Amino acid sequence: MDSREVRGPVTLANVSRSQLLRPAAVGLAIAWAAGLTAVVAARNGAPLDADIAVRDLVAAQDRGDGVRVALALTQLGAGPVLYPVLLVLCVVTAVRRSAREILPVLALAAGQVLELVLFATLRRPGPEYILEVTFSSGRSAAAVLGWGLVVRQGYRLLSRSPKPGVIWATALAVGAVVAGTRVYLGMHWLSDAVAGLIAGSVLLATALAALSSVDRLPAPTWRMPAWLKASPWAWTIPAAAAALPIGLLLASPPDQRLKDFLVYHGAGAEAGNGMNLYDFRTVFDMPFTYPPFAALVMEPLSRMPLGLAQALWTLATLAAVVALAPVALRPVVDRIGMPLTVTAILLTSPVRSHLRFGQVGVFLVLLVALDLVQRKGFKGWGLGLAIAVKLTPAVYLPWLFVSRKGKRLGGTLAWVVGSTVLGLVLLWPSAGDYMFRASRDTTRFGANDIPGNQSVRGMLLRALDPHTAETAWLVLAVLLVAVGTYQAWRCERAGNRLAAVGVLAALSVAVSPISWVHHLVWLVLPISALAAAHRWKLVAAWFAVLVVSFPSLGHGLGWGLLTNVQGLTAVAAVFLLPYLTRADGRYDASCSPRPEPRPCTTRPASDS
Repeated sequence: MDSREVRGPVTLANVSRSQLLRPAAVGLAIAWAAGLTAVVAARNGAPLDADIAVRDLVAAQDRGDGVRVALALTQLGAGPVLYPVLLVLCVVTAVRRSAREILPVLALAAGQVLELVLFATLRRPGPEYILEVTFSSGRSAAAVLGWGLVVRQGYRLLSRSPKPGVIWATALAVGAVVAGTRVYLGMHWLSDAVAGLIAGSVLLATALAALSSVDRLPAPTWRMPAWLKASPWAWTIPAAAAALPIGLLLASPPDQRLKDFLVYHGAGAEAGNGMNLYDFRTVFDMPFTYPPFAALVMEPLSRMPLGLAQALWTLATLAAVVALAPVALRPVVDRIGMPLTVTAILLTSPVRSHLRFGQVGVFLVLLVALDLVQRKGFKGWGLGLAIAVKLTPAVYLPWLFVSRKGKRLGGTLAWVVGSTVLGLVLLWPSAGDYMFRASRDTTRFGANDIPGNQSVRGMLLRALDPHTAETAWLVLAVLLVAVGTYQAWRCERAGNRLAAVGVLAALSVAVSPISWVHHLVWLVLPISALAAAHRWKLVAAWFAVLVVSFPSLGHGLGWGLLTNVQGLTAVAAVFLLPYLTRADGRYDASCSPRPEPRPCTTRPASDS
């Protein structure tokens, strides 16, 4: 028998110093938190003398740019940066080790909920006496708990034993910075910040102890439960993911929801009345910016009551997302099943934006995927219709030409020309205006240099003066089209259709004059090529890039590089996707699912 299994009675002699100090420190912290809470409660939330002294000291300072720095530190320490960093670390570690590595994310969420519940009833006037605040700074507590877990997970990712001293030093340092910024910004009293630090310390100690206990358990051989792939109950997960954005829509009156759909609905009505589409503007001063054929498609919807048309459009968007999963993300579906794949798509910021504004891009991506990935129906029909509705997918045309896909190129051009001519003839009052003015007037899209424009042009406009930016964009756009077409040709020649389609999808985002967040739905297509090549860590990272709203995050922090993460990802995909997927990039969408998915080794059939 192993001598380590022989355990005698527990005495002070066989208990380590850390085992004695840890519960003592936690107990002392709980006592401090309880005492401070009791004092504040006894004063009915009135500030302590130290609170008032610190507030007066801060008010006497000329803060200037300090407010901007404090806001950035708050966001960095406990804002939207914390969860993505911890989530990526946990997912990558889980891929290497076991599913239990996701537990720190759940511990952070549970800790925040517990802190909120414990102090929710104790409210007091804020330092500025404008807003009420909750006793105990939740952001300070989250910073201590979250960054302690981040450091622990970093050690585990490196397969090293976590060092408690480093964990606690980092957690308390970041927590103290966040607590200081909350006081500096007048969001909390000093006693709130101190209580948050203590609460976060107690939560971190509890989480570390719980995770340590879990680590001592035998590692389970985890496999995804079969019901997540096959059971109808699994569809409750994507239903829950869709419930929040749809619920927010229902909370708004019909004339204020789905702002982009209001453009389509109104333009369809203008088309039916023979008016000029490009003079139309919604109550939000938003013009119609698509080719005339798009208005022709929308005209039947304009005959419906607005509320009914909006409901049908939202349902159609959800149906398109469900249809997109097995067509555009077949390797992912084979790996985790339809419900979880649909959930992942719904959680991305482009699709969230689609549901919020009622955009059209999901339908265009589905058309292109059906035509080029699944290759259903007449050659070129999907791509042709997509180009007729919106010019962005036209980046696929040079690839068809250099790849000698004559029949598909001819079919695509036939659908483009036929649909476009139909729109121009039937809506002639608008056709001339579109061809000679509206199609070239980028000011109709609003400000082009705001963070939401993730195209190369948008990034340049934020960094350079307008004239220099426009010149640089034209040069870079030509270069990117040449490189992207060549890369897609190489992928197609190697039999890797998924990578070819993915490269050009990323190219469409990069070279478009404007690529708003909802346009980034095209970046779903490269994921399939990465999954087919078993690049699951990159798949997880790619989804993370699409889930986090980096333009808003970077703008809030004042970090240009962070603002441009999604646009830079599109540019990187144009150059790197063929190399990341060349090992096992062939995956025939017609192959049946396997219990253990792997890319098919047969080359796709001829697609001339």
